[in-house]
Amino acid sequence: MIKLSKADEAANGLRGLILERKILPGAHINISQLSKQFKISTIPIREALKRLIAEGLVVHKPNVGYAVRNLTLHEYLQVCEVHEALELYLIQKMANINFLVDFDKLERLNLQMKDALSLGDQNLATKANNQFHYAIYENYPNSLFVKRLEETWEEVRPQRNIMYGNPLFTNNIFKEHCQIIQALESGDPEEARKAMEQHYASGRDGAILSFPVAPEPRNEQADDETRQASYIGSGCRVRRERGDGGSLKDGHRKELQVD
Repeated sequence: MIKLSKADEAANGLRGLILERKILPGAHINISQLSKQFKISTIPIREALKRLIAEGLVVHKPNVGYAVRNLTLHEYLQVCEVHEALELYLIQKMANINFLVDFDKLERLNLQMKDALSLGDQNLATKANNQFHYAIYENYPNSLFVKRLEETWEEVRPQRNIMYGNPLFTNNIFKEHCQIIQALESGDPEEARKAMEQHYASGRDGAILSFPVAPEPRNEQADDETRQASYIGSGCRVRRERGDGGSLKDGHRKELQVD
């Protein structure tokens, strides 16, 4: 058995805290506190944080420190769109080679998720749901493709887990999984695609209803247009002739005209 390094142990521990939402998205990460909690020095903690940054779970801001990555609903849905494209492709492939799918395993995991939801155990329900999706593709011949799918899935798992507190989402997920299983068993790629598309549509609705409200990313071009309009509205017109790259250069005319 390979012994894990201190950095590996710290990364696994911190990853678990984030994915189980014991440290919430946007929360500051205190290195000294983690050092005491894991009973190791700050050096492996910092190494672990670098790994989680690479995984997309943690961010670092100069003069501020480390924090759990937080996404707006807009950003979350953008990642989900990428993930959906990958999974729709794979579900059709697996329908054509459904002899590689362990249907007993899918049924078992779906029931585990249903039982966990009925008990209000969101952590166990999310774990069973993740394993259900992974089990669909675990025998797909292109392991690199599956790895990319899983990486995209893990990138937004802390945010996606928010939906498990919304009964409008959780009341449908078991039934939708059953429809996915039936479509795969039929060997019909189009039916499998439709079943997965419906599953993603429910996920989007659940995210929109459950996600913490955050402002949309700023549009710098729109901000510039707004500022220009404010100049005009105040009775001033600013006209600039710019050089290549959009910046004012020496010798170019800059005129301020007051109406």
